[in-house]
Amino acid sequence: MDDPGLPNREESRSLLIVEDNDRFADTLASEFRDRGYAVQRAANLASISAIQDLTVQFAVVDLRLGADSGLDAIQAILARCPEAKIVVLTGYGSIATAVKATKIGAVGYLMKPADVDQVERALYGEEITEDEVPIPSEFQSLYRHEREYIEFVLAECDGNISQAARRLGLHRQSLQRKLRKYTPQ
Repeated sequence: MDDPGLPNREESRSLLIVEDNDRFADTLASEFRDRGYAVQRAANLASISAIQDLTVQFAVVDLRLGADSGLDAIQAILARCPEAKIVVLTGYGSIATAVKATKIGAVGYLMKPADVDQVERALYGEEITEDEVPIPSEFQSLYRHEREYIEFVLAECDGNISQAARRLGLHRQSLQRKLRKYTPQ
């Protein structure tokens, strides 16, 4: 049953791909164009802002956009296109970022590599079964999970180190040391 707020899959559809990996973005754009989507691309927050008349029905957003966050990109897109259906793609998934993404408006959250069928189904709000999710060739380290959780708590505290440290049960200086020691690459 089709959602009345979503265009029929045979109708004209517009899609924004926000991805800083040009090769991946080109492939994704080509696949969606072949499916009848009018595709626009952006590599970061500045390039989203540079799009004059942004009116899209769908968006696919990478969680890590160089120095920018895909979570900020979601908010920037929804500020201009409040009805857009957004799916987040990431190679560094965590429950914390998935929750945050859906809280701010994403309709789906997929781990890379995700194929175009999975992305399109997520854009339309269809469930992706566990059997369809690829098993990553490399598992995230404990450090990576810890770092993402710290970043999530810090974001929830609007960057307030003292408040985040209290929520994490750490001394403020210990949290600052962790943040300095393991800066994201």
